Parts: sequence; structure tokens; C-alpha cells
Amino acid sequence: MAKKAKKTILPAIDGCTAFIRGALTLTTGWLVFLVSLSFFTATYDSAHVKLTLLQIGATLLLTLWAALKITERKNPFVRNTWIFLAPLFIYIGWQTLSFLCFPYKLEAAEEFIRLLMYGTISTLIACEFTLQDIRTLTKFILLSAWIAFAYGLVQVLAIWWPSADFLLWHNFFAGRTFSTLANPNFFGAFIVFTSALIGAEFVRTRQKRLLLLLAIGLIDLFFTESKGAWLAYGAMAVFFTFAYTNFLAPLKKHLVKINVIALACLLLAMVGAGIYCAKRFQSVSFRTYTWISSFEMVKDAPLLGTGPGSFKLVYPAYRRPQIFYIENAHNNETQHAENEYLEQAATGGIVGLALFLWLFAFLFTCTFKNLKNYTPDKSSAEDKNMCVYLLGYAAAIAGLLLHAFVDISLHFASSGLLLAVFVGVILALCMPRAENSPTPAQPAVHPRWLLVARVVCGVAVLAALGYVCVEFKTILTHLALTGLGEKLLYALALISFAGCILGTGYMYLRILCKTTRVWVCVVLFASLGPCLFFFNLFTANHYYSLGVALINLQQPYAALPAFTDAIKRNPFLAEYRQYRANVFATTLDLSKRFNAALGDTDVPRTDYERALADLAFVQKHNPNHALLHQEKGQLYYAFAMRQLAQAQADPQQAFYYNQLATDNFAHAKQAFLQALKLDPVNVNTYLLLINMALLRHDVSEAQNWVHAYRQGPADVTEEEFLNRNRQNPQMQAVEEHIARLKAALNP
Repeated sequence: MAKKAKKTILPAIDGCTAFIRGALTLTTGWLVFLVSLSFFTATYDSAHVKLTLLQIGATLLLTLWAALKITERKNPFVRNTWIFLAPLFIYIGWQTLSFLCFPYKLEAAEEFIRLLMYGTISTLIACEFTLQDIRTLTKFILLSAWIAFAYGLVQVLAIWWPSADFLLWHNFFAGRTFSTLANPNFFGAFIVFTSALIGAEFVRTRQKRLLLLLAIGLIDLFFTESKGAWLAYGAMAVFFTFAYTNFLAPLKKHLVKINVIALACLLLAMVGAGIYCAKRFQSVSFRTYTWISSFEMVKDAPLLGTGPGSFKLVYPAYRRPQIFYIENAHNNETQHAENEYLEQAATGGIVGLALFLWLFAFLFTCTFKNLKNYTPDKSSAEDKNMCVYLLGYAAAIAGLLLHAFVDISLHFASSGLLLAVFVGVILALCMPRAENSPTPAQPAVHPRWLLVARVVCGVAVLAALGYVCVEFKTILTHLALTGLGEKLLYALALISFAGCILGTGYMYLRILCKTTRVWVCVVLFASLGPCLFFFNLFTANHYYSLGVALINLQQPYAALPAFTDAIKRNPFLAEYRQYRANVFATTLDLSKRFNAALGDTDVPRTDYERALADLAFVQKHNPNHALLHQEKGQLYYAFAMRQLAQAQADPQQAFYYNQLATDNFAHAKQAFLQALKLDPVNVNTYLLLINMALLRHDVSEAQNWVHAYRQGPADVTEEEFLNRNRQNPQMQAVEEHIARLKAALNP
């Protein structure tokens, strides 16, 4: 009898590993999709929902990655990967050192944490994503492009047919398209980098509908009126065409002609940008003065810089007064340098800028080395797909980097996240990687402890999701749905929120059921804290927006609890305290009482004491804020006027109240002088100084302040700006009053 062949028993595949790997890809794709498209009525001006999605999404990705590595028991950083990851790690390491040396870390921490998240996402993609994962990720990006481009086209139609766009921010930028990106320049950047990927996908699949998508993107781009985006699009097209025709095209018969046409497109973009620069020269002037001030920051801290996230805190001390004339406002704070390379040098020093450039030079070197090795006749279909994706993602980065010469979009989630993804994809395609063998199923270690950990973590997950649902429901109750657009946004918000909650809950609970490692449960449990923290930052932004809305409705007493709620949820952002201090200065209730809704924690206080405490917090963490000192001076001034009124009402205590008023006037003057160092063109500051001088009957000092304002700052020479000071009607009226008072005192 013939012997029966022995059956080969293969080890069972670990289902947890396979599930987490799939979840990593889908979570990254959905994160890119939601950050690109999400907007929320209550926080639209700040687009805070995009930042919250990034923060929570990055936390989830890091959690999944940690769970994967614990399950696989593998180190992702092997010898072959270090050389590819070194430029990224060294750059982030230098930025970390620079941040640690910066004195005002609290206000800069959010942007620094975002930088760490970007680095984590790039590293994760580089170490874990396969070609199939990159294909899936690209589909998510293209889907977001279809939706964003389509809504951009609706906004274009609304220029001539206003009812086409029925959302509440219709015509927010006076006819410029911005789609779901909250800003025309950000939308321009989105069009630039997604068009590179659309072009790559067309080269790979030859689907004609992608040409339609490119055409819609070009129409949208024209109506963004973003000059930098036009130039970036032209440069991206030249880069893409040059790389494709020289490395990937099977026939090179018309190589020279194609390159000439690409250069002509770039020239056309430059001409168009020049024409619009002439039409809207104010934006050019604004950038020029901002660049000059930023360069002075670089000169004062050339080696280490001031740290990531510090620009908005340090720049006001260097800002040119011409900026206030150009913006025609004093309540706007420039957040970034309008040039990524200048900001890299200012916040990371010359070394930080050099490391930033080294990182991208390394990426382009790796890209072209791989493209150079491609031979159309001999390479496999997989090699072609890899090279096409390399081309598309490298062209997208090239467009973003050129746009960064005149734009700040890389500092916002909609572009910053995508840049981090692009960096990770290029590294993933270029890094040598051993083929991932299926992880065999592992027996449970300490099964009793595993059961306890599963139960505890599962309950914590459900409790956290329940808390988020309750908080979001509370936010929705504050929304007034008055039109079709707001009702549509409400429905989309509910659908998106439900999808995020259900998807996250399913992912966590499925991993808990499948895992055999206690430490995986611990990692999942530990991630709930950061996720809830970042969600609380989102709700804080909502309550802050609610408080601002109530102020605009002339309801300061109703606004104060809203600001207090915002501060409880985000005690680190000084802006909330500054706004609350302004409201206290308006109400200025001097009765001493305890009220937790107004921020009292232990002892009764007056509105004056509450305002001073809030302003002291702001000054400690953001001392270069010009309006901070202006508002502090106004608070002292208002309190001094109250004391003068009390002196008149109570003659027996007149000396005491007059002395208090004198002291507060002195504090107010000191604050106003500090405000003038940072903003020397604010007419309100001069008017308050003049009023204090007239209260002392010091006509000479009052006249000196009038002269100082009319003369203008010493470093302003432009007549168009100085004429505003000379012809200011408020100052003319004050000067006439001073002349009458002088005549009365000296008959």
C-alpha cells in the first residue's frame, strides 16, 4: 500500500496584526479626507475642526502603530532604514532643542506638538506602508479632490449666480474661491499638490475622467487669485513634465517640444501672477515688510532660532509699523512670516533651515535615483506603478515648497498633514524593506490579566465615546439653524461625527477582542487621555466663539461664562483670557463676590481684579502682544476714572480716592508707552495719553502727544501712510479742543 502523504500544518495567522495593518491604512486615508474637507459652523473662522481631526487622528495612528509593533514584537528601526530616516529625525531633534530653549513654551507648544505629529506620521508611513497601501491612500486624496474641486466650481458659478452657493460663508473672500479649505491660498495649495497626484494617476491608468478633474482644478485655481499658487502650479507642471518625459516616457521623440511647452506654461503663470500683483499690490507690500522684519529676527538669533511655534510671540517686537497702515487694523496678529524658509531660519536658526533643506534635497535625490533606474521595456508593472507614484508625490512636494516662498499654508493642518504624508510616501517607496511575513497567532500571555485589561479598557472606551457624544450634543444645541446651508452643514456634521465615533469604537473594541497582549490593552487605554484632551480643545474653541458671538449681540454678562468654559477646557491658550479680561473691563463690577462662572476658584473678587489676573497671565506668556498693553492701560484708566468719580461723591475720602486715581493713571501711562513701542500708529493710544494729560491740565504734554502722532514713527517715510496721521479727523478735533483750553487757561 502506498503511504499517505503527511499534511503540512501551517501556523495560524494572527488576526490582530492583519486587522491593525488594514486599520492603519484606512485611518490615514480617512484622516487626509476629513482634514481636507471638514468645516464646522461654530469654528469656521479658525477652521479648528481640521486641527482637532489632525490631533486626534495622529494620536490614533501612533496608538495603532504601537499596538502593531507590540503584537509583531518587531523593531521598525533596523539598520537599513536609519540612513533614510536620519534627515527627518535630525531635523526634528534640532527643532526640539530649539523649542526647549525658548522661554514662552506654553503658547508655542501647540505648534511644536503638531510638528512632532507630522514627524510621527511620516515615519509610520515610511516604515509600514506598502505599494498597495499607497494606492489606497492616493484614492482617498483623489476623492477629496473631486469633492473640493466640485464645491470650488460652485463658488465660481456663484460669482454670476449668487444663489448657486447657499452656504453661510458665501462670498466670504469677495469672489475668490476657497472651497472647503477656509482660505483661497490654502485652496490654491491644495489644487497644486492634488493636481500632481491626479496627473500621476492618469499616467498610471489613462482614465479620461481625471483630465476633467484637472480642468476643474485649473478653473478653481484661476479664481482663487492666489498668485503664489499659480507660480507653484506652473513649477509643479514643469517638474512633472520634465521628470516624466526624461525618465518614464516610453517614447522620447518630442522630448524637447514637450519641455518647451511646460516652460511656456510656467512663463504664463508668472505673467498672470505679475498682472494680479499690480492689481493687488497691497499683499506684495505686506509680505515685503513682513520679510524685512523676519530677517531681523534671524540676525538676532542666527544659530538656534527662537523655537518652533514662537514666531507669533517674537515677531511683534520686530514688526514694521507700515503693517498697521496696510491692514488698517490693530487687532490682527501676524502668525507666520509669509515665507516658510525665512520662518525656518527665524525659529530654527540657520542650522534649522539647513536641515530643512537637507531633508527635501535628500528626498528628491532618492526620487531621481529610483526614476533613473527605471527602463520602460524591462521593468515590471509594479516598478512602473512605484515610479509613477514617486513622480506624483515628488511633484506635489515641489509645488508646495515653491508656494511656501510666499505662503503660510504649511503651518495649517490642510497642507501640513499632506506634506507629512508625502514625505512618508517617498521614503516608503525608496527605502529597502524586507517582505512582511504573516505573523503567526500567539497564545495569550497571562490570560486572566488579559481578560481584566480587556474589560477595563473596553469600559473606558465606551465611557470616553459617551462623553464625546454628550459634549458634541451640547455644542449642537447652541447652533441656530436659519437657512438651508446651515441645515445641510448640521446634517453633514452629524454624519461625519457619527462615522468617526462608530469607526473609532469599532476599531478599538475589535483590537481588544483579537489581541493576546496585555500591553496592547494598556496602549489603547493610555491613548484615551490625549484624545479627550484634544477634543476638549475643540470644545473650548466653540465656547470661545460662542462668547464672541454674545459680545457682538451686546450680552457681555452672558459671554463671561462662555469664556470661562473655554478656559477650563483649554487653560493654556492666552487668547481666551485676554478676551475675558476685555469683557471684565467693560462690565467693571467693583462689588467683591465669589462666582465660579467668572473664573473665581478660592476667594471673592471684583471684575477689576479678575481682569488684572487674566492680563497678567497673558503678559507672562505673550509679552509682545501690542493690544495686551493697550487693554491693560485702558483698564487702569477706566478704574482711575471710577476713583475720580468716587472722590467727587465722597468729599471726606477725596484725598484717598484721588491718590488711588493718580497711581492708576501712572500705571495706565506705563502700559500705553509699552503699547506704543509695539504699535506706534494706534490713534486710540495717543488719545488716551492726551486725555490723561488734560485731566492734569498739562496742555503742553497733550500738545506733544498730538505732535508725536502727526509726525509718525521715525522709520515710516511713505507719504501715503504719514498723510493718514496728518489728516486724522479725531486728532484734528482734539487739537482744536486743546487750543480752546489753552486760550481759556491763558486769557
